Amino acid sequence: MEPNILDLRQQRCPMALLLAKRHTVQLDAGESTTILLSDPNSKRDIEAYLLRQPFTCQSDYADGYFSLYIVKERGSNV
Repeated sequence: MEPNILDLRQQRCPMALLLAKRHTVQLDAGESTTILLSDPNSKRDIEAYLLRQPFTCQSDYADGYFSLYIVKERGSNV
């Protein structure tokens, strides 16, 4: 299976948040995606959004950008 990656390193909020919302809402329960970000404010806003939704999120920082690994929780219909 091909990795599901959304590269938002060239985007800033609010566009980065909007694109992340559109991308994650399409995930089925149990599916995952990785979002790449360079803007710390976008990272903060996206993580805050995900905390209010049925997602788990792990973040990492390397090579000058953030990587958010997101999984939609099983059993969620949202």
